Amino acid sequence: MDTVQEEENQIQVRFVTQQKEFAVTDSAILVPTKLRRYGLSEIINHLLGFERPVPFDFMIDNQFLRTSLEEYLQTKELSTENILIIEYVESMLPPTSLSTFQHDDWISAVKGYNKSLFLTGSYDNHVRIFNTSGECLQTLLGHIAPIKSVEWVSVTDEHAICLSASQDRSIRAWQVSLTDGQYTPLYDCKGHKESVECISVNSSCTEFVSVSLDSSILLWTTTQPETSEEIEKKSKRRKLNKDILIKAPIATMRGHIGPISSVMFDKNDSNKMYSGGWDHSIRVWDVETRTNIDTKICDKTVLGIACSDNLIASGHSDKLVRIWDPRAEDTAMVKLTLSSHKNWVSCVSWSPKSQFMLASGSYDGTVKIWDIRSRTPLYTIQNSNSQEKNSLVKKLFCIDWDLDMILSGGEDNQLHLYGTKTLDIQS
Repeated sequence: MDTVQEEENQIQVRFVTQQKEFAVTDSAILVPTKLRRYGLSEIINHLLGFERPVPFDFMIDNQFLRTSLEEYLQTKELSTENILIIEYVESMLPPTSLSTFQHDDWISAVKGYNKSLFLTGSYDNHVRIFNTSGECLQTLLGHIAPIKSVEWVSVTDEHAICLSASQDRSIRAWQVSLTDGQYTPLYDCKGHKESVECISVNSSCTEFVSVSLDSSILLWTTTQPETSEEIEKKSKRRKLNKDILIKAPIATMRGHIGPISSVMFDKNDSNKMYSGGWDHSIRVWDVETRTNIDTKICDKTVLGIACSDNLIASGHSDKLVRIWDPRAEDTAMVKLTLSSHKNWVSCVSWSPKSQFMLASGSYDGTVKIWDIRSRTPLYTIQNSNSQEKNSLVKKLFCIDWDLDMILSGGEDNQLHLYGTKTLDIQS
């Protein structure tokens, strides 16, 4: 009788993983149904022969296992006669709050550089550069309206060149000394007729692209002009510093109907870029021919996009994160939809260390960390102010995953730094 009961409480499983360094035999083995994540992790470590255990997470049908195998079988009404295919991945440690850097107004843009420098744009019209100690190395003054996007062009031990885009319809290039506190505006980019919402620099740092509420996409070089360049229509609204060189775009691309919220160069191909707009579309562009070569149609406004090696993530006004394969021919085919946020998803950023890890920021005041092999978030980070009783939720506007650090900013006027390290792998 005991033998029968023991057999009833076991099930055959096959362990599979996409992380080759952790691969084990794919033959079916018999395991107790009472096992949870930790028991399954012990089996994998035993099969790998690790002296120092590595924690793993387990997925069945793209859902993380958060119960025992027995409870899972009961919920899915499955028999122990089935062979379960269980995928496992190295566990990510819970994010840790590292630091917060105070600003004077809302933070609308952030970009990290190798965890050593942090570039921010704020609604007080200022661009700031911080180091890891929280010291503000430089405050760049010159814009006359809130900053919407920032980008690094180049960084050395002594100098940095960066870009900032603003609601004042301009993009400014800056050269900043990292040793003596001096900075110089290199040139102002003129051509947009409304707020510049987003900019992106290509991988070779020779060109950058900008998008605006005016529905246009403008392409620029990063080289400094010798003299001010001619602009087709000069604005009479703003008087700018005559000592700063004016730069004109080298190309204009149109296709979106209405405002464009986001743009990004392909990580591996500088001749390809992606844009997202209020017209519910994500568009793929050939930079050399200046043509819209593909269009992905969504159900809602696109608020932010991010590119991995082969996928596009987008945040939307219907609280969803969508994952797209730009190679798919079907214009409306979404590869994956991630649902957990309780308000607009304003920003998304892929992990530079994993093709599966994604962070999203929302007007609900949270950052969510996803493994796209599952439809549920791994972790939810809530800013401390949002945890206070009866406090108003502070919206998040920007996010950047810099190596193993996540940076976020929004209405609470603070740049938040979170660590996302996994355990060292030792076999």
